[in-house]
Amino acid sequence: MLLLWNHIFIPVGSGESGVLWSRLGGGTILDRRFGEGYWVIWPWDRMAVYDLRYQEMHGKADVLTSDGLHVAMDVTIRYRPRADDLTKLHQSVGPRYREIALWPDTIAALQQAVNRLKPEELAVPGETDLAQRVEAAARRSVERLGVDLDRVLITRVMLPERVQAQIQEKLADEQKVLSATLRRQTWSIEAEGAREFEARTGTALVRWRSVDALEKLALSPNAKVVVLGGGKDMPFVLDPGSVEPRSAETKGVQK
Repeated sequence: MLLLWNHIFIPVGSGESGVLWSRLGGGTILDRRFGEGYWVIWPWDRMAVYDLRYQEMHGKADVLTSDGLHVAMDVTIRYRPRADDLTKLHQSVGPRYREIALWPDTIAALQQAVNRLKPEELAVPGETDLAQRVEAAARRSVERLGVDLDRVLITRVMLPERVQAQIQEKLADEQKVLSATLRRQTWSIEAEGAREFEARTGTALVRWRSVDALEKLALSPNAKVVVLGGGKDMPFVLDPGSVEPRSAETKGVQK
């Protein structure tokens, strides 16, 4: 009894379930699984104990993009065996189902998804969107084994340094183009506003700006001499510290 204790008294812990293989009873008992507690079996039989709670696997995957570039990814899988199909899982795959079926099927789905993308496209959908594609494909593959795939997480995508530099340069160029487009739109809106202002008021925008500039000059503590009149749109501003006169706008300089 002492020598065969571990083969006779089998503990099944919390959240676990056992599958019995009977040497004299026809092999795997498919119509029964053993719940939590201590079970007494014949010493020539074997009981495999499975954890039915959610578990995680972590690993690295090296996959190829559409142009043959190697991309390294950190992948996390959250899963659990399905209790109702546990005996079938034990008979078809066994306790090493994680290494034999779950991980290879998930990586195959990841390779299929990444193989349709270019390196620069991996940064566009992001890890979350890519993981959802992989999760949908891998779930169909592992469900037939009796495993529920809860989540597939891609925690990091590692591109070669030269590819990362090219992507950053491309994003910077796109940002410059976007900024230039926004500036052109702003200038167009300002020009349209100036035309509408002149049409409604009948006053040139330059003259209106000159009046505004004179108001600011009048409030300034600096010494200056302003010459008005002469039929000009812009007044002359004479700086006592300068020999030559200068106008409020370079367009109206007269000597």
